Amino acid sequence: MEAIAAPRWRLPPATTGADIFRRQAHNVRPKLKTTVSRWAIAHRNYDPDVLPWQTEIMDALSDPEVAEVGMIKPSQCGGTEIGLAWLGWIIDTDPSDSLVCQPDQNMAAIFSKTRLAPMIDDTPAIKEKLKPQPDANAIHLKLFQGMTLASVWPVPAQFTQRPVRYGWLDDYDQYDEDIGSSKEKGGQGSGIALLEGRNTSHEGREKKFISSSPAREDGGGVEAFVAGGTDERLQPVCPQCGERWEVDLLTDLQFDRKGSADEAEASAHVVCGTGNGCILQPSDRRAVLDSLKALPNKGFVPRDGSASKRRRSFRIDGLMALTSWPKLARLWREAMIAWELRQDESDLRTFHNTKGGKNYRSQSSGEKPIAAEALKQRREAGWKMGTVPRGPVVINILVDVQHDRFECMALGYAKDGERWAIHRFAIDVLDDGLTQVSPFIHVEHWRVLLPLFDRKYPLAETDDKGRPVGHAPVLSVTVDTGGSDKKGDQATAGAKWFWNAARAVGVHPSRITLVKGGSNPKGKLMPPGQFADQKVKGGAKRNSARLWLPNVHAIKNVIDARLRRTSPGPGYIHLPEDMSDEHIEELTAEELRKGKWEKLRPRNESWDHLVYGEAAILKPPFAQSRSDMRWVPKDFRIRWPERVRVPSAAKDIEQPPVPVVAEASTVSKPVPSRLNGAGQRRRANPFTSRRR
Repeated sequence: MEAIAAPRWRLPPATTGADIFRRQAHNVRPKLKTTVSRWAIAHRNYDPDVLPWQTEIMDALSDPEVAEVGMIKPSQCGGTEIGLAWLGWIIDTDPSDSLVCQPDQNMAAIFSKTRLAPMIDDTPAIKEKLKPQPDANAIHLKLFQGMTLASVWPVPAQFTQRPVRYGWLDDYDQYDEDIGSSKEKGGQGSGIALLEGRNTSHEGREKKFISSSPAREDGGGVEAFVAGGTDERLQPVCPQCGERWEVDLLTDLQFDRKGSADEAEASAHVVCGTGNGCILQPSDRRAVLDSLKALPNKGFVPRDGSASKRRRSFRIDGLMALTSWPKLARLWREAMIAWELRQDESDLRTFHNTKGGKNYRSQSSGEKPIAAEALKQRREAGWKMGTVPRGPVVINILVDVQHDRFECMALGYAKDGERWAIHRFAIDVLDDGLTQVSPFIHVEHWRVLLPLFDRKYPLAETDDKGRPVGHAPVLSVTVDTGGSDKKGDQATAGAKWFWNAARAVGVHPSRITLVKGGSNPKGKLMPPGQFADQKVKGGAKRNSARLWLPNVHAIKNVIDARLRRTSPGPGYIHLPEDMSDEHIEELTAEELRKGKWEKLRPRNESWDHLVYGEAAILKPPFAQSRSDMRWVPKDFRIRWPERVRVPSAAKDIEQPPVPVVAEASTVSKPVPSRLNGAGQRRRANPFTSRRR
């Protein structure tokens, strides 16, 4: 009998519970209990000794008792590194759906490409968590094991259908206060309110991080968020007296405040705020920072010791950031010089916000409005309206459009923002002396402005026969296209008609400025001009009028500061002895209230003229950002005759001045063609007005 062959296969042993647990153990392995700062040291090559206070904010982000973290800070203090370390800690140790929000779509894309993508590529602990699917590392949405990370911007659509546990709102003060609002309807609230709506499904486990350099003069935004929390400030130890003090760049940083920027940088030092008079040199900065390492909470002290830990908030002073003390002093002095010479607060605001980490308060904020009576006392005896005293280098005419007249001012300019109100007048009838001007109804009525290009103002001094020693030409005419009634379109149409008419008689386009107040208080001082007309197939007509939209909010701050100056010199505004009370009162017709300029009385034309006067020279090819007068075309400079002294046995005898600028007719004649010495035709001055 043959033996039966054994089977070729065997049943596998039964799977036990231990086998199942062994295979799934990696899914139930306890999460690594670590803080954000320790994770950053291990995975991000983070050095906690550079700015020791950073670790306290990092660890607040991983503290389960803290639901909200706020940080108001200067630029270049490592705020982005704190946020990136937190995101990396989330991905690696506590995966949960998260978002990071930047002020606009372009910045969100830049942040994703230049900060998030390199962090993923350079950090193996994060890269291995990235899902293998092709679209896992998209610009605005990254897919990791157990979570998604969205890069968004503050519009309502970016927050819908996106429940998240963690959210970081970066550069928060650049967001709109009411996101999604328009003139027709309200929005959906602040960025914080939108984020809270996304956190609802994670209530009790959610966390938000709000960080920004301050940019809200009213104290809202990130400053209000920080003030509503623990509001912690840094108190390092003075390396000389050994006592702690709360650092404050605005009071502690000292330097030569009267000299140049170089002198400010060379003299920079910090005075210890303990009252002991300790003077700390830039070389002591490292010791001040190192003192934070051994202090509780890395030197942070809550303003309100009884505040809940639910919202921990921190203020970082510029003295404790990366910028050196001498560089801070230099930047501050440069901003002060810009204010002293041009009454331009933009550099001071930038310094306070981005280098000091503090909200800037306008120089005129909280001050009483300028009193008209005080301005009336400043009228200068001996100088009559309609004449040009010594001082201004060039003259522009500014035009404010009303429904039945053109209100005009001739303004003289000198270096460093010094101004002269040369003439104040109105044009209310046509050349026939009878027909009422109607700028909003009849565009052809704008022709009464054409002779302004050829005006000549007599110099205030006279010769021995009582005649002016010369005359000053007008460089340009600036017209407001907004109008004072609801017919703004008609005003713009009339202004374009005026531009075309002036060009037709040979006026150079640079001598014509059409302005309309920009509505964005955070916009550029003078954005590029926009062409007024479009081609049929699309695109701008480059030979059409240009409309300039200056930031009138910023310019009004400058004008207010200049009117407050009480002595001649940089920024001072001179008023002739016979300027009417009515026109001077117009200079005080608006008041700064809660950061916005509001009318106090209906007549404000003279105030607007000064605003247009600044806008007139902010565009190329004129002054733009310069405070000197080298930009003035030679043929439009105000020329004064030299006083000739003839030696005498007894004394020098001053001879009558000889005019060097001849009085011109009301209409300039064409410039004749001439040959130079090489037999070539000379090029006519491009700013010369020529009638065809």
